[in-house]
Amino acid sequence: MRTLLLLLMACTGHPKPGPGGGGGDGAGDDTAPVGTGSGGGQGDDTAAPPEQPVLPAVPDAEDLDPDDDVVHVRLTAAPATHTITDWRTGESRIVEGYAFNGVVPGPTIRAKVGDRVIVDVENGLDVPTTVHWHGLDVPVEMDGVPWMRAPIGAGETHTYTYTVEQAATAWYHPHFDTVHQVDLGLYGVFVVEDPAEPGADRDMVVVMDDWSELQGDAAYADEVHGAHGMEGWWTANGAVSPALPVVGGETLRLRVLNASNHGYLDLSMEAARVLARDQGLLPALEAVAGEVLGPGDRVELLVQPAGADLTLLDAPYSLNGGEAHGETAARLELPLSGPAAAAADLGWELSGAAPSADPGRTDITWTFQGSMHHDDWMISGERFPDVTIPEVPLGEELIIEVRNLSATEHPFHKHGAHFEVLSIDGVAPPYKRVEDTVNIPLFGAARLRVLPTRPGDWMTHCHILPHADGGMMTVLRVTDD
Repeated sequence: MRTLLLLLMACTGHPKPGPGGGGGDGAGDDTAPVGTGSGGGQGDDTAAPPEQPVLPAVPDAEDLDPDDDVVHVRLTAAPATHTITDWRTGESRIVEGYAFNGVVPGPTIRAKVGDRVIVDVENGLDVPTTVHWHGLDVPVEMDGVPWMRAPIGAGETHTYTYTVEQAATAWYHPHFDTVHQVDLGLYGVFVVEDPAEPGADRDMVVVMDDWSELQGDAAYADEVHGAHGMEGWWTANGAVSPALPVVGGETLRLRVLNASNHGYLDLSMEAARVLARDQGLLPALEAVAGEVLGPGDRVELLVQPAGADLTLLDAPYSLNGGEAHGETAARLELPLSGPAAAAADLGWELSGAAPSADPGRTDITWTFQGSMHHDDWMISGERFPDVTIPEVPLGEELIIEVRNLSATEHPFHKHGAHFEVLSIDGVAPPYKRVEDTVNIPLFGAARLRVLPTRPGDWMTHCHILPHADGGMMTVLRVTDD
């Protein structure tokens, strides 16, 4: 059994490495490996059947510093050609895009709570760029937004330095010409581990994105398509509906990111449980059923295979109203080898914490408005950058109500501090729910509790990137006077 497990790990992932460790950074190849499958010959009865690709393992960024408490990595943003192949039909799509270190997704940065992080970002593009650390609590001058410092010019290098203080599955992406640069492949996952947590047999990153033959067209990135599956082919780590072979009795921790500009996922998997979302462990485990991930959202799945194959399913879901028509699709198949009894839980210390009481007051109200038929996305009647900036004091509790008066859903994302979800449409969560991105339903409202911990002007926006690009973005100023 152990020999079989090691062979499968070599093909599909790796045991949880030490913080900051990992494989090569994938640099030196200007063709980003997006998709690995190849189709059988169409119309040839003697041809071999199509071969399903194995889930590609995302390389870890190389740590350049031997100090156990420092993670020093280098990211190079450069043009890359992406080839995505649907192994079931043999059809391929080629996208002239971008990549970090020659791979899409970009290399996974791994650190542990308390580590000092140093990231040298080299801009090999012919346009400016930045890097934003989505979900990480960093100083405002390190947040990667262009009004805090000039973007990184073509051919230039900039170093980001900060300390990570919260265990989370975060991610990184540009925040300059965001709608195009993310759409073309500039993103990766940032895992901050808590050394006190038990380690799974395999701790793996799974990045979901959708690709179209029009992806390289700048006009396409500005479009928002509401119908599930109409955006293009969904991929997991660049492969269409890949397989992840598993062994009975092992434990997997799958860190899933929705990196799409505007596509939603509605995930389910039998015999799996939700272990964590944006900001670390949940107070209690949940079934994986109807797990909606808007653009920019993350979830961590605990998978303990036993006696049957497993499949990560994606039900039709539209930003224009939730559940949609269409077929449920397999995004990741987990064929089982060596059936065995499921592994015992590894002993995560889940708090069971109840949600905070809603104090009833509202300090700030933001209203999402606009129409997909016009370029008029707004927050409270204003379009960025012509916005009113509210000021709040550092360290004082802030209650924000986000209302949606438009005919599309919106994933609300706040820079600079995570928030507790007090309620959505008047319904409080069953336990304390801490996020940095939360979906606001059609004509719905969310009440959020924020404790500002860092001064600065912090971006707040819808994470459907064409909406943010169209003006659905504002700023919260935290003062330490």
